[in-house]
Amino acid sequence: MSRLPRVLLLGHYPLERRDRAPVVRTWAMAESLARCAAVTALSGSRAERAVWTRRFLAGRGLDRVDAVYLEAGTSTMTPADHTLLRAIRRRGLPLGIYIRDAYQRFPALYPPATRKEWLLARAYALTTWRYRQLASVLFFPTAGLADLFPHANRQLLPPAGTVLAPPAGLVRHPHRAIYVGANGPYDGVDTAVAALAEVRATHPDAELVLVIRPAEAPSHLPPFCRLVEASGEALSPWLWSSSVALIPRRDTDYTRLALPIKLFDYLSHGLAVVATGPSEVSKLVVASGVGVAAPPDPRQVAAAIGGLWQRSDRVARMSASALALVSQQHNWDARAEAVLAALGVL
Repeated sequence: MSRLPRVLLLGHYPLERRDRAPVVRTWAMAESLARCAAVTALSGSRAERAVWTRRFLAGRGLDRVDAVYLEAGTSTMTPADHTLLRAIRRRGLPLGIYIRDAYQRFPALYPPATRKEWLLARAYALTTWRYRQLASVLFFPTAGLADLFPHANRQLLPPAGTVLAPPAGLVRHPHRAIYVGANGPYDGVDTAVAALAEVRATHPDAELVLVIRPAEAPSHLPPFCRLVEASGEALSPWLWSSSVALIPRRDTDYTRLALPIKLFDYLSHGLAVVATGPSEVSKLVVASGVGVAAPPDPRQVAAAIGGLWQRSDRVARMSASALALVSQQHNWDARAEAVLAALGVL
């Protein structure tokens, strides 16, 4: 089309503080879409979305839209969300919905602790059922997640990284590993700590940086572990100064299909990755030449880390491959263009 496509971007989170993965993803998509489309963004709390949706529809905002993209949250849609999506469907506008997670589909791993949590899980199942009815295309980070949601038009849309240039005079700590994320029962923080303890037998200067929210931080960490609270720009120096990044998740039906955004943060900073598998993460890491896979066992994770540190040339090649992978394929601009192409407006 001769003019820029007009895109309505919908999100389920306020965008003021970009310290959570879904907020980062929505913000990054807004920025990248704006480079190739005229974007109207409606993303905020439930109360904010109710007000904005009413104003948008009253002002005939859909008259000025060619396509719609929703970065859906993992909570239930609100009545206002549903009203807007139904209006979009009635207008015949192409609607793409990104479903990023479905941990509620695994109650044995994530059992509802209260009646409220049980009701919310049921409501989310109803929400995703409605998404399948309303969407022109459903996007998913992995094929395994897509398999949980039958739909006529499903497309893969992994998270992405930011194209970054290494800082001038970059010097990485050759034996520093970093973990960024939560400390839940399947995240494998204990595996990471035990693995580094094992690695120190051959690399006594090895250290582990744990970037974890204070409320989730493990107690009684050994001296070689450094607990850090950081996000966004404050996190970047810790990533650049490390040589290896860890995704040490335990093997479950859920962790096999998940693809966390932190993987692409690692790659954006040129980090070699040690990921446990079998999983979508380990497959991508190995296939792309940006890291190695290991079973979720501390000794085998330690062997993978130690094997990398014994070959600094191999770490350097993986670092270069990581930066190239983000620059050439897994970046936000490419992700935005994939969305527009799938919606038929690019």
